[in-house]
Amino acid sequence: MVKVAIAGGSSPTLGHSVVSALLATNGRHTPVILSRKREGGSPASSTAAWAVPGSSSTAEVETRYVDYESKDSLVAALHDIDTVISVLLIHDTDTFVNTQIRLLHAAEAAGCRRFAPSEFSGGHKLHFLVDFEREAKLPVWEAVLQSNIDAALFANGMFMNYLGIGSPEKDGNRAEALAGFAEGPLLFNLVEGWVEVPVVVREGGSVPPPAAITMTNIRDIGRFIAAAIDLEEPWGKRELGMAGSTLQFDEIVSLIEKYTGRTMEVRPFTKKQVEERLASPAEGVLGIIEKLECQLKKVCCDGGITVQPTLNRLCPDVKPMTFEEFLKRYWAEPSGPTVDA
Repeated sequence: MVKVAIAGGSSPTLGHSVVSALLATNGRHTPVILSRKREGGSPASSTAAWAVPGSSSTAEVETRYVDYESKDSLVAALHDIDTVISVLLIHDTDTFVNTQIRLLHAAEAAGCRRFAPSEFSGGHKLHFLVDFEREAKLPVWEAVLQSNIDAALFANGMFMNYLGIGSPEKDGNRAEALAGFAEGPLLFNLVEGWVEVPVVVREGGSVPPPAAITMTNIRDIGRFIAAAIDLEEPWGKRELGMAGSTLQFDEIVSLIEKYTGRTMEVRPFTKKQVEERLASPAEGVLGIIEKLECQLKKVCCDGGITVQPTLNRLCPDVKPMTFEEFLKRYWAEPSGPTVDA
């Protein structure tokens, strides 16, 4: 039995996904949630019943309350932990960096075997292309590389659950599609019926391939992480990518139209347009989220945001939901044969 600490494990998205996937391993792995101490004090730990996926039973999951600003508090909470998975999301960059590095050092001091920082986006290459990634995630990964702990950077591309926004609300369908996700639309707005498509500009005489993007269901991210913990080989301080589907934008539009039964308005955008918007805050780029989205769109214009499916190859028993399967399940059941996504 391996005890796995999930920092931020009480979150309804990645935290819930990882804890649920660990519970589904029939006792091979035991999840332990790390949660911030409550104001006014809190017990050292508590337990709560969680539904075990694929079963009608429940299991008791322990939550350990920690002071993320205290290495001693973290070391005490990690004394019997094998693997630490961080799914923390802290919008203040300095706090995000310092908290994760402190968690890393505490994991080392407590004798933990493995560590994964909170990443879960387009992978290491985005560290150099997107300001938030460079400021919040690159320093943490550099600290990981300098540490003595076995570690991995988990990358999944875009959350497929963006496509669950506005899906038909029937028998809990929408809640299942969103998997706790509560952000607004990005690139795809199936409610209003439009898709933003990056234009990849020809350089020289070559014709570039259309932009592509990797998407993974939040629920499958937890399953991949549980499978990665099962790996006997070291994580090796490498990027361990996973993918539900990697598709070109024109393929995405076709599948959306097929399963929603609606013609999408295609809104093309160029790298120049995005750069002009970034340079003109008066046009709407006012905060960190807007800036982040613009910079991600800029990356899309350079070919897209794709992730190498390393974990798909290393963990073939994990069968992630594809883009087409997601649309078919949560939007419609069309007549006629489906195509392989």
